Amino acid sequence: MNLLWVYIGFAVVALLLVLLLARVVGNSQRRRIRKQLGLPLNSRLSPQEALAFRAFEDTDIKLKKSFPTMSDTQRRSMAREVLRDKGVIAKRKKSVPQS
Repeated sequence: MNLLWVYIGFAVVALLLVLLLARVVGNSQRRRIRKQLGLPLNSRLSPQEALAFRAFEDTDIKLKKSFPTMSDTQRRSMAREVLRDKGVIAKRKKSVPQS
C-alpha cells in the first residue's frame, strides 16, 4: 500500500514538471515574438499591440502549415511582411545614413 503512494507521488511530480516546462517554453516563445515585433517584453500590451501579437502568431502558424519545409527565419520574416502589408504592424523605419 505504501508503495502505491510513492508511485502516485512520482506521477504527480512528473506531471507538474511537464506543466512547468510547457509554461517556460510558451513564455520564451512569447518573449521572442514580442522582441521580433518590437513590443515591450515584460509588460501588458495595449489592445492594438495584443492584436498585432495574435495576428503574428496566427500568420506564423498558417505559414508553418502551408510551407513545412521553409526555415523558421524565412517564415517569420514573411509573416512580418504580411502583417505590414495589412497594416497590423508598423512599416519599417528607414534608417538615416549618418554622416
